[in-house]
Amino acid sequence: MLFTENSKVGDLLANEAATVVLEKHLPGISKNAMIGMAKGFTLKQLSGFPQAGMSPAKLAEVVADLEGVQ
Repeated sequence: MLFTENSKVGDLLANEAATVVLEKHLPGISKNAMIGMAKGFTLKQLSGFPQAGMSPAKLAEVVADLEGVQ
């Protein structure tokens, strides 16, 4: 599966390697009590929320790291 900024957070968290990438850039995201509400959002949509702490540069870093994930 190819992961992009348009991948749903739930799909990313369902993939062990993708979760490792998310945790690298957004420590604690997979254990966050509020993450259940975000699983239907795309990574890009999630980055639009200030609480996510994901700047455009951080989003680009995450997506770049996800390119190698299967």
